[in-house]
Amino acid sequence: MKKKFLCLLLIFSMLVLGGCFAKNISSANIVRDEAKVGGSLSFVYNHNDRCAYIGGEGEFMEFYKGDLSLSAGNRVGLKVIAPSEVKDYGKVTLEMGGQSYSDLFQVVSGQKQNYFYIYPAFSEENREVSIKINWADDIESQEYKVYIVSGTKFLNENGEVV
Repeated sequence: MKKKFLCLLLIFSMLVLGGCFAKNISSANIVRDEAKVGGSLSFVYNHNDRCAYIGGEGEFMEFYKGDLSLSAGNRVGLKVIAPSEVKDYGKVTLEMGGQSYSDLFQVVSGQKQNYFYIYPAFSEENREVSIKINWADDIESQEYKVYIVSGTKFLNENGEVV
């Protein structure tokens, strides 16, 4: 009985040390996109709790007129920079607003970049978006939150406050 227990303990230890279970990694870094889709809004990203806070009292979120890839609405452009532990960008998937996305990373000069852009939509009634990112099969998924700060006003397509 003692030998069986030691054998099971050894097998379990090897699985844990060998990385058979999902690993935790550092968090992504989130910054505003270079084009500042949504306008010049205040932006704070708390790396520890994976929350981004956008806007503030007296600030205005611009209306995005839409294009071939995004529908019109109040959107904010964000650049998500992968944790340094992520090596295979082709395996990354993202869930946001009930949709799943893959093949997120741009290719520049034949190389995939370590970042991608997202443009979540917000409204007066919907000031929070959850984003779930699965970086790889053997890495635990991470959840991020994006909040529009109270006091931020939304503009419509005519530039008027909603």
